[in-house]
Parts: sequence; C-alpha cells; structure tokens
Amino acid sequence: MEQISHEQFERLIKDAEVIEKDGFGLKVLDTKKGEMIKLFRRKRFFSTALFKPYAIRFVDNAKKLTRLGIPTISINRLVWCGSIKRHIVIYERLEGELLRDVLTQSNTLVEDIYKQFGSFIATLHNKGVYFRSAHFKNILVLPNGNLGLIDISDMQIKRHTLNIGLRQRNFEHILRYQEDKKLIQSHFEAFTTAYMTRSQLNENNALKIKQTIQTIIANTQES
Repeated sequence: MEQISHEQFERLIKDAEVIEKDGFGLKVLDTKKGEMIKLFRRKRFFSTALFKPYAIRFVDNAKKLTRLGIPTISINRLVWCGSIKRHIVIYERLEGELLRDVLTQSNTLVEDIYKQFGSFIATLHNKGVYFRSAHFKNILVLPNGNLGLIDISDMQIKRHTLNIGLRQRNFEHILRYQEDKKLIQSHFEAFTTAYMTRSQLNENNALKIKQTIQTIIANTQES
C-alpha cells in the first residue's frame, strides 16, 4: 500500500470540494478533475477493521463487482497517511443521477425506471451481492441508462445466490427511509414484478418477498 506524507496529503486535497465530513474530519471530496477522494478511519479500537480496513474492503468490493459485470466505481489509488491516521481511496467519479432524484421526477419514463430498479436488485441478489447500503442515494442512473453502485464499503459478496432470508433482510436496508418507501409504494407492482421475473423465485418465496416489502412499506417508522 502506498504511503504519503502530510504534505502530500495537503497537495492531494488542495482545491477539492468537500462533499461530506463529520465531527472526526473529512470523509469525501471531489477533486473536480474526474476523481473522488474517500477517507476511512477505524471507528472502534477492537474492530474487524483492525485486520481488514474498510478502505481495503471498499477496493476489494469494487474489483469483485466489476468482475461480476455490475457497474461501479473504478479505483485509481489506495494510500495511507500516518499523520492523520487515515486510509484514503482515490477513484474515478462515476457520472450519473441519484436514483432517488430520478424517481421523483414526473415523466413517462419513471415506470420503466422502477422496473429496471427491481430487475437490478434481483441481479445483485442472484449474484450473491448483499449490499446493506443499497438505498436510493447509493445507486446511480448512469448516462447510458444502466444502474450503478457507489459507497460500496458495507457489502458482502457471497459465492452463491442470496437465500430468501438474506433477500428479505436486504429489503429492510434498501427501504430504510420513509421517502423511499413512498416511492416504491407508488409503483409497487412494477418494481416487484420486475424483481420476481429476474429472480425466478418459486411461488412460495416470491410471495414471501412481496409480503416483506409490503410490511416494510406499511411501517411508517423511519430508520
């Protein structure tokens, strides 16, 4: 892994736009040169991140998704800056619009986007991708019309298709926000039919998924 000095870090972020930060410091920056900078810290002293830092998981997930044919970010560099105790990933900016923004637009193509979204989630599940952060602000509608994933740290990629239990749990993550529940509720049949068609679940499991989604939507408590 490449190591950089504090001076090199300062040069790296010079003139970059801060996209996200918290009480611990910078998290995401846009260089405005086609690259994004994401900083990772270890949140707890005793953590699995001690053995495999989140930055490395992020990089590994990007590579695995690419091998699976799922559009996502492309990694350029992985570095460590000891002075700020942060792993840093520099990756190519993935151009597109947030899925939530696209779905809230009022046009004749929205129904097709819901169908595409349902099919996309089914594809992830079929390929063993359990993406806890697969909410509507971590999925992009790309310029070519495909869907792509960003912020891919919190993810497991299984060797086999997800079982029905994991699929149900993943929908709890996907529909964690009340705003997104309302969006899916408005096009429930288009979304679920596309998901079932691509998933090719048996009748019993398909019914379980539909009931799970209906239950989540009915729960007005925003997580």
